[in-house]
Amino acid sequence: MNNKKVKMITAFSITWPIFVEMLTHILMGNVDTFMLSHVSDNAVAAVGVTRQLLDFSIILLNLLGLGVGVIIAQYVGAKNFNDASKIAASALTLNFVFGITLSILFVLNRDLLLSFYHLSPELMELAEIYLLIVGGTLFLEAIMLTIGPVIRSHGFTMDTMYVGIGMNVVNVIGNAVLIYGLFGFPELGVMGVAMSTAFSRILGFIFLLFLLYKRIQVPIVWRDYIQIKWREIGMTLKIGVPSGLEWLSFHFSQMMVTKMVTIMGATALATHIYASNIVLFFMLIGMAIGEGTEILVAQLFGAKKVEEAYHQLLRSLKWAFTITVGIILIVSFFREKVLLIFTNDLEIITIGSAILLFCILLEPGRVFNHVVINSLRAAGDVKFPLLMAIISMWGLKVPLAYLFGIHLGFGVLGVWIAHACDEWVRGVIHYRRWTGRKWERKLTQHIESVQAS
Repeated sequence: MNNKKVKMITAFSITWPIFVEMLTHILMGNVDTFMLSHVSDNAVAAVGVTRQLLDFSIILLNLLGLGVGVIIAQYVGAKNFNDASKIAASALTLNFVFGITLSILFVLNRDLLLSFYHLSPELMELAEIYLLIVGGTLFLEAIMLTIGPVIRSHGFTMDTMYVGIGMNVVNVIGNAVLIYGLFGFPELGVMGVAMSTAFSRILGFIFLLFLLYKRIQVPIVWRDYIQIKWREIGMTLKIGVPSGLEWLSFHFSQMMVTKMVTIMGATALATHIYASNIVLFFMLIGMAIGEGTEILVAQLFGAKKVEEAYHQLLRSLKWAFTITVGIILIVSFFREKVLLIFTNDLEIITIGSAILLFCILLEPGRVFNHVVINSLRAAGDVKFPLLMAIISMWGLKVPLAYLFGIHLGFGVLGVWIAHACDEWVRGVIHYRRWTGRKWERKLTQHIESVQAS
């Protein structure tokens, strides 16, 4: 008999490790930006633009991960541990194949992919180096994006948190050695950052694979990786694909907006990249609470505790909103000092300060989307957020970014105003979707599918 137990979880116990894990991932990117800022603003801009392409690919790789986390949490809530492990194995196999394909694509076609941004020759050279190394290890990210949700869905969010912290430490040490040439190593700049990121991924993959076998209820055997459970994978993709397409819509729209910023010049692009990295900290609370609430709500749905799940989302949203606003106010008060950490360019600091101050209006709207959409996904209501993403991002954000940023001459700040309009419109509509409880019709179908397996 299996003596393993599913970890008992509460909203706080499941959220704070996710918060720390996300913090380490954000710190990894910001540490890269901070260290490269001592090399040149061009290095920062090149890596920042390249990461948009990589973020796009990670969304593709996460199509299964987004669905796996929900489906396995529902199976865990229903005490169906055997199928939970088999679904995890099938997802790992499929994402590994997909990851290898994307890695090859980035390595062989990096110049073509980067040509979208019309970078200067100097920026293009730096961006190609970063994309070659980091893009070549994307298949490891594909596996980690599948293992992580499986472990978290069993309640062990601290495991993935520790791996995230370890990867961050390795990345910082690697950056210091390879960017600044410590201990006799050459000063490699952007190449050093890329090599450090790749090495931390290798270590993260090894530890997550070990934790997967330690934490799941029913051990995965080799035949589980070969005998794909297509029906359950189909259930997973019904959640993962619309959710992934929603994120793809976001990142495609961000890529279009960034392309507009590149037209404004290198200073505008560097300002946009610095501000985007700082704003990630504002988003952290909502993202963590949203993901933690999704796991908890999915388990409650699997256990047929619908009313408890409904009110859990409302409680989580209140706390996410309150804490996020508090953090925004603190950071905006010290906005110039924060920007001085990254650059001494007065023009960048002036424009960046205006953007950070404006985020007092932007970020509360974003909180609704981070928290509510996750719980809608747990209920199987994934097509509505996708529809809203397409309508609002492409019908509102992108046209307004051109209007405010370029036509009316507001520059980078105009682009961020357009972003705020999109977040608030979608946020309010998603909140009304949850309180209107139209998602309950989708939920019934998903619960019946889990129990029939």
